Amino acid sequence: MNVYIVADIEGTAGVVFYEHRHNEMSRLNYELLQRNRILMTEEVNAAARGAFDAGADLVLVHDHHGCGYTLLPERLDERVELIHGRNEHTLEMKVRHPDLDGTFDALVLTGMHAKAGTWAGGTPHSLIRVEDGKGKVHELSEATMSIALAGASGVPCVFCAGDRATVNDALDLVPNMAFVITKKHYAPQLARTMSPKRACEMIRASVREGLASVGEIKPFAIPGPCTVQIADRNPEALWPKEPNRCEDFPTALTDAIRNVPWFKPITKIDDGWRWPDRAQPSATPNDEWN
Repeated sequence: MNVYIVADIEGTAGVVFYEHRHNEMSRLNYELLQRNRILMTEEVNAAARGAFDAGADLVLVHDHHGCGYTLLPERLDERVELIHGRNEHTLEMKVRHPDLDGTFDALVLTGMHAKAGTWAGGTPHSLIRVEDGKGKVHELSEATMSIALAGASGVPCVFCAGDRATVNDALDLVPNMAFVITKKHYAPQLARTMSPKRACEMIRASVREGLASVGEIKPFAIPGPCTVQIADRNPEALWPKEPNRCEDFPTALTDAIRNVPWFKPITKIDDGWRWPDRAQPSATPNDEWN
């Protein structure tokens, strides 16, 4: 059995907000960043161990937070394989989650956060508006986006962990999957969280439970042709203004992302030595010296 894990950070137990982004990082800020990374990594470990408990032969994890370089590889279960690095490159590959295809038996989600415009959700951002081939409109979070991408390859999502708003959103699409609600948000940066240790215990047990029922869980797929528009923080600011209609959801998603104002294509080979510290003024490659 092959299991694909998509990991984010905002829905992790014990995480309420990000580190501050500025040129000089204080010790307190550094400790916040590292603590969040450790908490995220341990939830991934819990999910992976639950998968191995259920008989998985392969567990492949995609670090899907920010720059794609947040998980701590040295702290991961040694049986796990990891996809990490600049997530922008996936747009050149025209795929959001590399290697997620019909060779996998199940999708597992950890650290998931609410979509843009959700008051009672952790650090809410990203709203993917899809109009499918039947004229139905879907408003997806990053979690439900991943569920739909997996579904396009016939892969069911068997488990989701994240804040309450996110998990409830995912359950609307896949009612019989296993889940763990790691925290309840009163507001985007105020939450009541369970202890990280308890969350990891529950994630391991629930992933095992979800995989035991994999044959009973249907993939969620969006019928094409589709149009996709994307909002970042403001759910009313949807881009592109005139989306292209594409044959299927994965293609329409890639097309939309490549046509938002903040998309910057990677057109040159770059050794990336500045990465991921894009906050520095010198972070932009310069042809005169690079």
